[in-house]
Amino acid sequence: MHASVMRMATLQVKKLPDDLHAALKDRAGAEGMSLSEFVTVLLRRELALPSMAAWLRELRAAPTHESVDVLGALDAVRDERE
Repeated sequence: MHASVMRMATLQVKKLPDDLHAALKDRAGAEGMSLSEFVTVLLRRELALPSMAAWLRELRAAPTHESVDVLGALDAVRDERE
């Protein structure tokens, strides 16, 4: 039986500001990771979230709720505390 081989691509980021590179490197070190590992974690985390466009579409499609009287609710809570 052959072990499966995971292919990995290489990503090069051009024109990365020095301050951003330094901040990434520092954070990676603080997390006990290489810069490559840390950036991979950041990218996976970001891609696990919906894009802004997808999020807005979902928000627009969500059922609307009745408006809430925020000031009235705050006043009620304050009255309960007194």
